Amino acid sequence: MGLLTFSDFLESLRDGRDVYYRGKKVADITKHPITRLYVNPTEPFFQDKYLYDDPELGVRTSKFYKTPRSSADLLERIQLHYEMTKAIHVPNPHIGSDGLNALAIATGKSNENREKVANYIKEATRNNWFFAGAQTDVKGNRRLRPTQQEDADMYVHVVDERDDGIIVRGAKMHNGAAVANGMIVLPSRSLREGEEDYAVAFALPLNAKGLKLICNQSVPGEAAVHDWEGMRIRTGSLILTLTIFDNVFVPWEHVFICKDVALANRAALMFALLHRLSSLSYRSALAEYLIGLGKLAAEANGVDKVSHIIMAIKDLIVYAETQRIMAKMAAYECHIDEATGIAIPNSIYTNIGKMFSNENYLSTIRSLIDIAGGIAITVPTGDDYANKELKPYIDKYLRGAIPGADRFKIMLLVRELVGLQGGENAILHVQAEGSIRASIIELVRSYDYTDSKRAVEKLLSKMK
Repeated sequence: MGLLTFSDFLESLRDGRDVYYRGKKVADITKHPITRLYVNPTEPFFQDKYLYDDPELGVRTSKFYKTPRSSADLLERIQLHYEMTKAIHVPNPHIGSDGLNALAIATGKSNENREKVANYIKEATRNNWFFAGAQTDVKGNRRLRPTQQEDADMYVHVVDERDDGIIVRGAKMHNGAAVANGMIVLPSRSLREGEEDYAVAFALPLNAKGLKLICNQSVPGEAAVHDWEGMRIRTGSLILTLTIFDNVFVPWEHVFICKDVALANRAALMFALLHRLSSLSYRSALAEYLIGLGKLAAEANGVDKVSHIIMAIKDLIVYAETQRIMAKMAAYECHIDEATGIAIPNSIYTNIGKMFSNENYLSTIRSLIDIAGGIAITVPTGDDYANKELKPYIDKYLRGAIPGADRFKIMLLVRELVGLQGGENAILHVQAEGSIRASIIELVRSYDYTDSKRAVEKLLSKMK
């Protein structure tokens, strides 16, 4: 039972879903030259070390379905994100499990909603489904609230209620729906009275009628034409979608929140918190590549002892380790939800870590560029190096403090990650899992000022 092998997963993706890449419908995402670059790296997920035996259901499934109930469980989940990211270099498609946990917590005190969420989590666990999380609406005019938009579809909303379910319309962005079994759909913002139609959360298979998945262009994937430049081929290409809900039917058993503003707001905030902890986990793994590249490039150039290069390497280390520290502190100082027993990460450490990651990525990349130098973008191509006539010249003239062949590989890899994938990575690190402003708002809103204010008030009381 369930998707326990990579072959099982590949077959599950051939379900007639309506996927488009560069305006053309994709018949089979497992065989398309670009979408398969995001499918193939998921193979390590099916290794035994990433699976566990669920004691309640008696099934073997992903460790992501192990409900965190303590600091130790959260730390294990952080390590799971970290290890998987190191294995495939892209955020994993089980990220929707954050959405399921958020829904469990949000509906924990609502009997009917709680039961539906619990039943669906059991079904997902038994089948080991991969989920995309769909939260960000297209939003239209950002100055206007959902009901003020010229077009009501700028936020996903309920357009009809039937005896057997609801009909929804709208669009979500920035989700990895093309390469998943299902989608967990959540509200993207805090809602008010009068916006009940937008207070909806549900689960959906990716082949649902009326659901269209328009993939973004994968510039790195399209440019991966040679094995020498094959990091993108071996580790995946980020494929996200504009997901269209064109009068999509959702059965009531898969509708977890409907027109309940309070529950919707709690689910939205909880998903953001859980997902930001996941982001710190995978980002700390990605940051290790920057440290390794920076150190190797400095040694290759013979400048690893130069003072300003040492400072640049320091920047890479601080960027990686601060995220790791914040993730672990968020787990160590978690609190346990009374209604569900689920461990909720500390929101202060989570948001500080996420905000630090957003704000410092570009300056960290600048440090890596300072270390590597301009050769990181002007280095010859893999095709040049494969040319037997040109290879000796490249070996000769790219020599630094190490042999030319080794320095060539290092600089080619810097170009891969910073030059050719740099645009995608910059937007990902600045905006993914919530903007800088969103983290700031939640940090300031949720911070406990009690002790800080008391300390100052004590001093003020002595000013007579």
